[in-house]
Amino acid sequence: MIEAWTRKARRRGAALGAMMAATTAQAADLPSYKEAPPAPVVDSFQPFFVKVGFTYALNSSSSRLWGQDPAAMRRGNFTAFPAHVGATIGDIATAGFEAGVYVTHNISVNISGGIPYYVNDKTKGFNPANPILTNGTVLAQIVPALIPITVLYHFDNFGPIRPYLGTGVGIGFSLGNKNAFLNDVHVSSSLGWVLQGGADYMIDRNWGLSLDVKKTFAYVEAYANGINVAGMTLPAKVYQHTNFQPWLFSLGIVYRFGGGEPILAKY
Repeated sequence: MIEAWTRKARRRGAALGAMMAATTAQAADLPSYKEAPPAPVVDSFQPFFVKVGFTYALNSSSSRLWGQDPAAMRRGNFTAFPAHVGATIGDIATAGFEAGVYVTHNISVNISGGIPYYVNDKTKGFNPANPILTNGTVLAQIVPALIPITVLYHFDNFGPIRPYLGTGVGIGFSLGNKNAFLNDVHVSSSLGWVLQGGADYMIDRNWGLSLDVKKTFAYVEAYANGINVAGMTLPAKVYQHTNFQPWLFSLGIVYRFGGGEPILAKY
């Protein structure tokens, strides 16, 4: 009986081994699935850019006039008196441009400007004690130029729209002066503070549209060496102290370049 039980155990062990071998073989035949690697990222970073378009300078500046009184000068008094009349510089609509470079993917250094031309510097207000300077009297014609240099931070995660904010300095000066009520006009250069904000909408990796706003804060001094009245030039010094604070609104086309062909980044 022991021999019969031993033969049964051997047969059962052989059957169990055959089943295990078959199961192993079936498992080996099953296809293996591996997690797919992440898709490569296309790096189309273009570090350089230029913008060209329309710029409107809305001048919110204010000025105060001081001048010598020719009648008082004949009495030996050369003090400059307040004219109690303000002045303002006209708005400018012109072609604007901007250029810059990204020092990182989010930070850029920009320089901008526009095509300048002559605008009127004229009185604002009226003082009955000074009837010669009626409201709107053209004091001079000047060619104001402003070159903002700014550092901007560009925000991500807005798809093709890249908003930005930044600040910097604005270099101001006049490229030319023409006499009107005042004679021999001189305008000093200035260095002011600039705030900048806007957004670029990129149509593709190179071309896009740009909307930009700047606000400038500067102080400018100007003076003239004479007054033109009734065809005569009176030798009197006139000073104009100006808080030059224009808004600059720009709309244009942006072109980015310099990055070469798109590169497949490592994953």
